[in-house]
Amino acid sequence: MAGEKQGKQPDKPGGAGVEKAEPETAEAGPRSKRMAYTCWNDGAANYVSPGWEWFTCWRCGALVYTA
Repeated sequence: MAGEKQGKQPDKPGGAGVEKAEPETAEAGPRSKRMAYTCWNDGAANYVSPGWEWFTCWRCGALVYTA
């Protein structure tokens, strides 16, 4: 049983973080609507939606709370 992932997702809004904010395009468009947070476990930058209260790191999978 050791090493198995246990638990459940928090009840508040959140999801998986992404490595890059938005893909670069040739066209001018609206600015990104994401915020950058740093993972406490490995220091990776994660881009998440501003209303999220938690996310999982794209690199290590750690659960990170934003508030």
